[in-house]
Amino acid sequence: MTDPWAQTAPLTPQRPRGFSPGTIAILATATVLLAVAGLAIGWFAAGDGDPKAQTSASPSAMASPTPDASPSEQPSPTPTVAPSTASPAPGGQVMPDVNTQEFREARAQIIKDLRVSVTVKFVEEAGTPYTVLRTEPAAGLSAPRGTHVTLYVVGPVFEFEMPNVVDKSCEAARTELLAAGLRIDKYVSGRQGTVRETSILAGAKVKWDDAVDLTCSVATEPSPATAG
Repeated sequence: MTDPWAQTAPLTPQRPRGFSPGTIAILATATVLLAVAGLAIGWFAAGDGDPKAQTSASPSAMASPTPDASPSEQPSPTPTVAPSTASPAPGGQVMPDVNTQEFREARAQIIKDLRVSVTVKFVEEAGTPYTVLRTEPAAGLSAPRGTHVTLYVVGPVFEFEMPNVVDKSCEAARTELLAAGLRIDKYVSGRQGTVRETSILAGAKVKWDDAVDLTCSVATEPSPATAG
């Protein structure tokens, strides 16, 4: 027979050790809240109290480095062309280099080639007598028609003999005297006909740029009554 007192009372189940799931959830939530609060306090302490979101440039927004231009795309340097005194400047003619030339030859060349007026000035400077020392405009500069050219010639004023132009046409005499370096001061009786007289006799000593008067007239044929 079994002893009733020998039966043991039902045992109460023991609680598992550790935190319950509810407690763990509460602790996790509290930890997250503390972390957020800590971050907020850190933002306020580091900035101006207004936390700002950090913006990061997207890869597409970042400027990519500009590739260097290939050698074929780089502009080539423009070569510098030295001015040539032998060829005319763009749009016009240039002054030739007549320095050291005999001044009468240089003067004739300039008048023929450029069709400009030329004045000769004699200067007492070092150099070969009666050669061109310098010009205005200088060699290589623009000298279009209508330009007045000045030749500076070494030596005293040039002297020579008065050409004989009597019995030549008035126009031919004028051309010859101007080419020789003289000036026509006046035409005593007009510019038509033949030279009958000059104010300076042929063979007399004259200086460069001296003035000469010409007397020209048209020969009249004798009338029949006079001839009979």
